[in-house]
Amino acid sequence: MLKRYSIVNDLEGVTLAFSSVYQIGDSQNIYAQSKAFAVQREKEFFLSSEGSFDSDVFQKPITLPAINPQVSVNRLNLCPIKVNNMFIRATSASSVIHIGNTRNVYMEARVKNIRQLENGSAPQTFETIQDTN
Repeated sequence: MLKRYSIVNDLEGVTLAFSSVYQIGDSQNIYAQSKAFAVQREKEFFLSSEGSFDSDVFQKPITLPAINPQVSVNRLNLCPIKVNNMFIRATSASSVIHIGNTRNVYMEARVKNIRQLENGSAPQTFETIQDTN
């Protein structure tokens, strides 16, 4: 893997949460995974026994595209990576702020949202799988 300097004068982050990373410099592998089960209600109350990661959104494997090994890249980086000033308001749910080189990256966020309305209508369920490679 290509190595070079990463120079950062100022990096300010307000929030870093849920399987997220600030990485300055080279890294071989980054693997970030986050699972969230969210229940939103019009009337606030909490049941400690609710919520399960048994749903399909958390269990089904994600089909990844095939990697084409025929890709060939030649580059010549003579100068370092230079960053003067970065302000990041929030980094969450399997995210990476990275300044440098990385060989392999796999990131996955799975979220199940349930909205329960007070008027007696059926709960709405939204499932999201995000995969970034």
